[in-house]
Amino acid sequence: MRVACARRRRRERVSHVRAVVAVNSRLAGATADRLLRHQAATLRLAVAEPTIRAAVERSLLGPLPCSLIVTSDPSRVPALRNSSPATPVVVVALRRAQVAAALDAGADAALSGAFRPAELRARVRAIARRIQPLEALGPLSLDRAAGTVELDGTRLELPVRELALLCCLAAAPGRVLTKDELLARCWHGDSAARRSRTLERCVARLRCRLGRHGPMLVTVWGVGYRLDAPF
Repeated sequence: MRVACARRRRRERVSHVRAVVAVNSRLAGATADRLLRHQAATLRLAVAEPTIRAAVERSLLGPLPCSLIVTSDPSRVPALRNSSPATPVVVVALRRAQVAAALDAGADAALSGAFRPAELRARVRAIARRIQPLEALGPLSLDRAAGTVELDGTRLELPVRELALLCCLAAAPGRVLTKDELLARCWHGDSAARRSRTLERCVARLRCRLGRHGPMLVTVWGVGYRLDAPF
């Protein structure tokens, strides 16, 4: 009888500890992002809901084709994009009506409806195919996964906005990107940036940093800018 009572009390204590751990895990998940490293790539989970976070983590086990940020909160997209301009952002578990807003906010992909692991993996592979890890354009070499730029073999330290601007232009060499496109992608449609000459000043600073290769960054008056390979 005494032995049975002691065993029951131990089971109750263990159950209480498990319950406390589960509650604390949910609270922690709501306030902190989870950072996982998969070989050379990094997965940042900015998902508060424990069930969705666990499902995403299970879906993306193993080597990743590129670094990635995953969130279920479309309102966080601009801040996540600003914190790491070269890293793709995927939003999951959205309502259909939220998809367009998430993409306009800067997300690279937005998945609506019930969470489907196969679709998430396919979207990540599609993103990785679009953003080749290492891009070369004349004297420029961009590593999007690491968020680094080299000019004539020397590391070029760029502020966040200038890096985002260069990555946008380098993704479509020779094509003119309008001012509205660049403001939407690099400043996420910030109305203050649109009203001021923020873009023009950023382009001027970036051109100066390119030194003798500055003419690669071409102004198309009244339209926007393009990045050309040197002749």
